[in-house]
Amino acid sequence: MKTSISTPHSHPLNAREALPLHDLKTMWRVQSGALRIDSAVGEEASRFMRLALPGDVIGVEQWVGTDDSLSFRALTAVGLVPVQATGAAMMEILMETVVIAHQRCREVVSLRTGPVSQRVKCLLLMFADSVNHEARSTAECTLPNLSDMADILDAAPETVSRVFSSMRQLDYLQDRKPHKARFSSLALRAQQLIPGMTVSSALQRSQLVGA
Repeated sequence: MKTSISTPHSHPLNAREALPLHDLKTMWRVQSGALRIDSAVGEEASRFMRLALPGDVIGVEQWVGTDDSLSFRALTAVGLVPVQATGAAMMEILMETVVIAHQRCREVVSLRTGPVSQRVKCLLLMFADSVNHEARSTAECTLPNLSDMADILDAAPETVSRVFSSMRQLDYLQDRKPHKARFSSLALRAQQLIPGMTVSSALQRSQLVGA
């Protein structure tokens, strides 16, 4: 059986730029940055499904066929490389993608349940690990804007902002610019609970409806 893989030039996306529909016919491997993958079934509104981080392959769903309408948008500046494979190489990519997709779906649970402070912690460590998994002390990473983080974490932007303020006061967060943060990953991993509000935006919405 013939096997071949080719990886042409990188396709960059700016932060908040969507991958065009015509490009979704190609499988891509994420070289750098992070994308959010949204899904819609039928006439439903599109909702956040999972993240794609460096090393992940996206577009497999379109290749195998799915009823979901998927969209991919860069959370930070992203570099993509087209992946073309046949034979055993395609089977290896499909198996790899299933494993990673399962991992990403498990991560979504930690990003959208529990105290908001813990969700922010998980998101920071995910982005730091995607840049340098070996970093165990001070880590610096590029972050999405506040509204994107709040949407991914299912929390109000004000709540996420207050968690960052608490982190700064406790010296876990040394520096935070609009799209970048520098923090002690070692201290953050060891910390079990960071002061911050715990009510999800979904619960807040249900309370408003019931009021």
